[in-house]
Amino acid sequence: MIIDQRILNKHLNNDPASLSVQSLVDRLQYNDFFRLFPPDMRDAILAKATHKTYQSGDMIYQRGDAEAYMGVVISGRLRMTLNAPDGRVMLIGLAETGEVFGETVLLDGLPRTTDAVADTETVLMIIRHADFIPTLKSNPDAMFGIIKMLCHRLRVYLDIIDLIALQNLSKRLARLLLQLAGDYGTEENNQIVIRAKLSQASIGQKLATSRESINKQLKSFAESGLISMKGDEIILRDAEGLHKIAG
Repeated sequence: MIIDQRILNKHLNNDPASLSVQSLVDRLQYNDFFRLFPPDMRDAILAKATHKTYQSGDMIYQRGDAEAYMGVVISGRLRMTLNAPDGRVMLIGLAETGEVFGETVLLDGLPRTTDAVADTETVLMIIRHADFIPTLKSNPDAMFGIIKMLCHRLRVYLDIIDLIALQNLSKRLARLLLQLAGDYGTEENNQIVIRAKLSQASIGQKLATSRESINKQLKSFAESGLISMKGDEIILRDAEGLHKIAG
């Protein structure tokens, strides 16, 4: 299957070459999931994959949806959220370009446990449960690799629970800023500039608190010389000081 050339031109630096799904996946930043499979099995999976484009704000799936598939973010970004009956939203995580999402549903075929929304214009590759499971059953090594991947994801979720339920806001925010620095930061002039494109409201959703509380704590960090802010950028001026707060 060949990806739409207009999508390639827009999202892959105007590369004029026609790319197969396989070669496109090989260019992704994170493709460890596909490396679990030998080439012939990987080709069999990808040959059945489809792709779809979503606009910013489009719902990919909702909690409770029964359609079982895994996605690969070819371009753009997804937001994984939990929505409480009272309207509160918790940001569970982000799926960036090159990352996979929905692996659990791909394996167990059960309903979704979170919502997924396109954060920007997003192109997804879709791999369906019915197409994937027969191939997985024939490759025990890949099965164990996926188990390890899911165990890692579980540990991440447990860290999120610890961050939200057991720590005060200053420690929670310090830990999150250090995490964002690792994921999105670049070193400039002996400082770390975070360009995660997350609003204060989104940071509040990730830490299960209000935008106002996040704003107040960020200002406190800034007044202490730990950080500075410029637009939607957060600059870590004293990462060591944040580490001490994070514990």
